[in-house]
Amino acid sequence: MISGRQTPISMKTISKYLLITMLVTGILSMHAQQTNSVTAGNGISYTINGNANPPFTFQRGVTYVFLLSGTVSFHPFWIKSTLGGFFSGGAGAFDTGVINNGATSGSVIFTVPQSAPNTLFYQCGIHDGMHGTLDIIDPPTPAPTVKIVFINVADFITIRSTGTNGWTAFPEFMCGADGTNWTAVTGFTNNLVTGTNTTTFPRLEPICGTTNVLVRIRNEKQP
Repeated sequence: MISGRQTPISMKTISKYLLITMLVTGILSMHAQQTNSVTAGNGISYTINGNANPPFTFQRGVTYVFLLSGTVSFHPFWIKSTLGGFFSGGAGAFDTGVINNGATSGSVIFTVPQSAPNTLFYQCGIHDGMHGTLDIIDPPTPAPTVKIVFINVADFITIRSTGTNGWTAFPEFMCGADGTNWTAVTGFTNNLVTGTNTTTFPRLEPICGTTNVLVRIRNEKQP
């Protein structure tokens, strides 16, 4: 069984090689809502998730919730583009994507827009020292889909798969379908030309014997 387009070569030759299309590895943006508990305010700092005035790193396109409770009722919670002074209220407020900005109870909900600047702040509208930084970043580049489109088993194994610049193809194998661990192929070469990876490596019978061989191509983002 071959994942991808079959090639006009002897099926008997490749019958012991089972190929799997492997999606590239990479960290994708988490778009689920993330909740932060704002449990106290004392005129000096907010307590958020148990920490005093913690900094945050937020991704554009993700929704974040600040759930207000306790003594926060005396400290209006604002998301701002610039910090204000004592009793600054909503001066410098950043309202795009924000629901209930300046609230003292309930939730302040912030869906970070694509247009958000790289740095924002949260701050009490009364006590200027109660503030923290929101670093705004882009989500990681989504991982492209990889497909195996060609295989040839001769003196060496040659596999062609779809690829993209900035990602490196790594062949891996497993002896038998009952195996649990993938092993990196050694001694391989790889070349990317016009969106196609050509990966070549020695045959695997010396390692797997007569057992069927599962082969996959794992693409990893370059640092």
